[in-house]
Amino acid sequence: MKVIHLKGKYDRTQKKRGYERTYEFYDEGGNLCWSGDVYGECLKAPTVYHSSDGARQNFRMTAKGKLLNATYYLDDAQGTRFATLTRKGVGFRWKVLGEHNQDMGRFIDPASRKEAFLRELFSALPDGYALISGNDLIATVQNEALAPQIRLPRRNIIGTMLEKVFKPHGLTLRLAPPYLSTWDPRILIAGMTLLQVHDITGVRRQ
Repeated sequence: MKVIHLKGKYDRTQKKRGYERTYEFYDEGGNLCWSGDVYGECLKAPTVYHSSDGARQNFRMTAKGKLLNATYYLDDAQGTRFATLTRKGVGFRWKVLGEHNQDMGRFIDPASRKEAFLRELFSALPDGYALISGNDLIATVQNEALAPQIRLPRRNIIGTMLEKVFKPHGLTLRLAPPYLSTWDPRILIAGMTLLQVHDITGVRRQ
């Protein structure tokens, strides 16, 4: 997979688990590869990713720690851990550790510190993220607006503002050519989920 598209499809609320959203992940040909149900900020329950065709292995992401200092473990269907994602504090930076806790890379906001601070101050969405390893660019992750699931009134300024605030967003990850076969797509999908849930729809609600 050289391109992965994330789209939120269903929204609902469960009494015990809270807010729930289903994310779907498509390849560059528009084929559904995995889907996963997210509860709260991925903290209420494990996020289980189901393969669409059975050719790929199901896996799960389980949280440990609090929202600001969060750690997420990635385990395959047999319960074997193959990666960990961590973050300390608020900000667009997720560290990726391999199965032996080796440093694999980081999801970051490539903007300058000043630009990132102003975005945080005014609750604006970043245009995109980057996955880096040392000085190497592994992938870009672009924030993209999706067609709204419901149409909001636009006859006045309030309706126009509401549509901008609540318009759903998805992510598109594009791997750099040298890394098309070296990165496990399950790690990329988990990272995209955390960027979407925490940095786009999560932190903004705190």
